[in-house]
Amino acid sequence: MITFDNVHKSFGCHEVLKGIDAEIAKGQVVCLIGPSGSGKSTLLRCVNGLEGYQRGRISIDGVVVDVASPHLHSIRTRVSMVFQRFNLFPHRTALENVMEGPVYVLKEDKQDVRERALALLRRVGLAEKTNSYPSSLSGGQQQRVAIARALAMRPQAILFDEPTSALDPEMVGEVLQVMRVLADDDMTMLVVTHEIQFAREVSDRVLFLDGGRIVEQGPARELLREPKHDRTRDFLRRVTHPM
Repeated sequence: MITFDNVHKSFGCHEVLKGIDAEIAKGQVVCLIGPSGSGKSTLLRCVNGLEGYQRGRISIDGVVVDVASPHLHSIRTRVSMVFQRFNLFPHRTALENVMEGPVYVLKEDKQDVRERALALLRRVGLAEKTNSYPSSLSGGQQQRVAIARALAMRPQAILFDEPTSALDPEMVGEVLQVMRVLADDDMTMLVVTHEIQFAREVSDRVLFLDGGRIVEQGPARELLREPKHDRTRDFLRRVTHPM
């Protein structure tokens, strides 16, 4: 569904992505792991055109992602994104946040969207928070609203950019549980994460990035149990057994 073909991305003189080649099939959960600054989040942002890239090609179901393309709006409606910091509208309730995209972007009927939004808030365990504003919600609750908002667009895939990194440890589990349910429902997901256990249990494949390159990729349990590359082994040793 999502294909990366020799993708290069630079910020000025600094090359962040140095020839990325990978494929994500429909229904797969693929986790991007690696040290900070390795290019994981930049790669994710290139998928839906939040960042442009200079060389290579990213395509979604054969449609090339290009920030100058008239197809970009269509791509963004098909591929939702969940951010580190939730990015909820502070002046909108949880329900209004979930309804915003379908009503104002997709121009769908407001009553139909409302019913779908209520169902999605129930799905992420927040039926009682429909009229709550983000400031009254915990970090974990805000991120679950953000996931419901992404689902409201009825996307073909969801991109997650370190969805638990801004959460207190006790809130991480509630967000990962929602993501596990999405994986069980065959939602295509590309996830930047430091949650190695989640990657091991839920993802189909893992890509390990370092220095703007994919150092190693393969089936999640195989790569995380017996990585072939020294750099991958060193990284996993450090994150699973920190000093």
